[in-house]
Amino acid sequence: MYPFVPELPQTIALQDGTLLIPPMAIQVTVFPNSGFTICINFSHVVTDGKAFHSFIKFWSSLCRSKENNLVALPLHDRDIIQDPNELNPIFLESVWNSPREFIMNPIYNVPNDRVRHRFVLKREQVEILKRLVYTKYQSLLHVSTFVVTCALIWVCKVKSSEDDIKSSGNDEELYLSFWVDCRYLAELKIPLTYFGNCLVNGIVGIKRSKLVGQNGIFEAAAALRSKIKELQSGPYERAETLMSIFSKFATMGHRMTGIAGSPKLDAYESDFGWGKPKLSEVLHVNSPELVSLSDCRDKEGGIEVGVAFGRAQMQKFNTILEEILANIALHDHEKVQVFG
Repeated sequence: MYPFVPELPQTIALQDGTLLIPPMAIQVTVFPNSGFTICINFSHVVTDGKAFHSFIKFWSSLCRSKENNLVALPLHDRDIIQDPNELNPIFLESVWNSPREFIMNPIYNVPNDRVRHRFVLKREQVEILKRLVYTKYQSLLHVSTFVVTCALIWVCKVKSSEDDIKSSGNDEELYLSFWVDCRYLAELKIPLTYFGNCLVNGIVGIKRSKLVGQNGIFEAAAALRSKIKELQSGPYERAETLMSIFSKFATMGHRMTGIAGSPKLDAYESDFGWGKPKLSEVLHVNSPELVSLSDCRDKEGGIEVGVAFGRAQMQKFNTILEEILANIALHDHEKVQVFG
C-alpha cells in the first residue's frame, strides 16, 4: 500500500522563528475499471483523528451533489479551548525541538517479514466480554467496548510476543498507551466539530505475570477503566507531560503498546456518492507496538482491529485470539475463571 502514500513537503524554519509545517498531502490512485484509493498523509501537529475524519465527511458530503445534507463545517475557533495550566508555550516548544522527521509523520520502511492483518470482533463477542468483566469487577459500573477490546488485544499481543517470552523470567512492567477525546467531556463544552488536537493521553502499567495470567483480560480492563475515569474527571492533570509521551515509545520497545484510532471516528461513514469505502486502513500502524481500532464496515456494532507482526508472531497471535474467543463463546457470565 505504500506506493499510494503521498509525501508531505519539507517543514521550513523562517528567519523570524516561524515554523511552516505542511498540514496535509492527498494522493488519489485510480485502478482502471476497479475503483480508486484516496490516501491522505496529515500532520498530527495540525489535527487529531476526530477532526481529520470530520474534514473527510464534510468533503464527501460536498461530492454528493444531488443531496442537500451537508455535514457541519469544521469549527476553527481556538478561543473555545481553555488553557488554565498554560500548556500552549510548553507544547509549542516541544514541537519546535522535535526532530523534523517526527513532525513530517513519515511511513518508515518495515521488515520484509512483517504481516498486516485486520480482523473483526463481532458485537456479540464484545458483549460477552463486557458481561464477563462486569461479573468479575461489579464496581465497574460501565465497561465500554473500547476497554474490553483493548484488554483482549493487549493480552493476545503480549502472549504472542517473542520479546516477552524471552523475558518471561523478568516480571517487568508492560504498558498500554491510549488517547481520550476531550470533545466528549461535557464539562469542557468543546463542540464535536472542533478542528484541532483535543486529546489527553493515558498510560496503564501491569506486571507481565498478571497480564498473561488467568485473569489477564480482567486485570487489563480494570486498569483501563480506572485510568479513563481518572482522565475524564481531571483531563488537565499532568497534561504538561503529554508531548514527552512520544519519546517513550522509542525507548520502551516491546514494553509499550499504543492504541491508534477509535470506533467513534466512524471511518466507514464517509460517502462520496458511491457508498461506503471498501476498506479503511491506518498505514502508520506497521509495527508490533501499535494497534488500530475502527468501526466495522459490514457488521453493526463490530470493531475492526489492525495489527502488524512478523509472520511467526502473527500465527501465534491468531491462534491465541481464536482460542480465547472460542472459550468465551462456550461459557456464560457465571464462569469467568475459564479464560485469561
